[in-house]
Amino acid sequence: MANLHRILLITTGGTIAGQVATDKQDKNMVRTADEFTKLVAPTVSYLNRTHEISIEIEPFALCDVDSSDILPRQWMDLAAVIKKRYDNFDSFVITHGTNTLGYTCAALSFALANPNKPIILTGSQVSAGLPGSDGLVNLENAMRVAVWKRHEHPIKGVMAVFGSHIITGTRVKKNTEFDYDAFESFSTGSIGRIGRIININETNLTKHLSYLRTTQYPEARTAKDLRCENDFDMRIASLTEFPGMSSDLFASLVDNNDIRGFILRAFGAGDPCTNHRSAFEYLKGKQIPLVVTTQAPNGNSNFQVNEPGKMLRDTELAIPAYDMSIESQTTKLAWLLAKKNKGELNYAQLCAEMVRDVRGEINVMWEVGN
Repeated sequence: MANLHRILLITTGGTIAGQVATDKQDKNMVRTADEFTKLVAPTVSYLNRTHEISIEIEPFALCDVDSSDILPRQWMDLAAVIKKRYDNFDSFVITHGTNTLGYTCAALSFALANPNKPIILTGSQVSAGLPGSDGLVNLENAMRVAVWKRHEHPIKGVMAVFGSHIITGTRVKKNTEFDYDAFESFSTGSIGRIGRIININETNLTKHLSYLRTTQYPEARTAKDLRCENDFDMRIASLTEFPGMSSDLFASLVDNNDIRGFILRAFGAGDPCTNHRSAFEYLKGKQIPLVVTTQAPNGNSNFQVNEPGKMLRDTELAIPAYDMSIESQTTKLAWLLAKKNKGELNYAQLCAEMVRDVRGEINVMWEVGN
């Protein structure tokens, strides 16, 4: 059938599937993938007026996991499943817990370079089936976006659909544990909003789509053309600086824990205490990348404002995170470290790639006069 739209539904657990402490005590509240297809049946029936929709369930190895327990091997498995089943489906919908949904979105964005199909993650704040649950609405909205097509700018690539937001994969940020609109687009505008209608921000969608093809590769029409680089080296230490923090931590973590990369939440616009300079020089000598971000919730770590940051810029002791979210910083650094391990990048190239906008994760901004 010409209008048949095939959706692969992959469930990983999380709140939407009843993977919270109170719900797990009642086995009737834990939702299986088959139950999700029944829950969305009325929406599918409505959408069938314009599309003949077929939903298939992927028997993913981990379907009953709190998202705090999602590990990089699940990112790798998800990317591999999408690659394997790519030719058989028109879009992919993944249900996921909210705690680490932003990390999985970012990881899949880096792992899958050029998808020509929608890969949509969603979840809920309240388990499906409970009073006040947003699970069914979010899943229905993910399905609506999955089949939404326009000849000018069809939606594709990795994104999250949650609450009223449609967000590109490298900008997914959880902002609240309570509100239904739990996620927003970090630092930049969302792809669009969804409610009674789907309202797309054409500028942001165009930017999102622009990363799915380069001079090196086109958008993948078939699995053979889908670039899947799903290795991650998680030997990363993520530290939050505080006044008086010991500089010895850095060398100790390298020497005793085999840490290969650091993320430091520093002060101001990426301004760590200057007492750490010798530690940073040690890391550079070991060719261990150090990414410096800011503790300001909506800040920009650019090494252009205060002397500690300018020192890092002038000596090239660290990599500025600019406006990258912590989710994108972490997954991108792990992704690049895996490439370095395979000899695809050296230390200098890794540092350069961290500040190159690969999937819409970073805006490099220069302040006037700097």
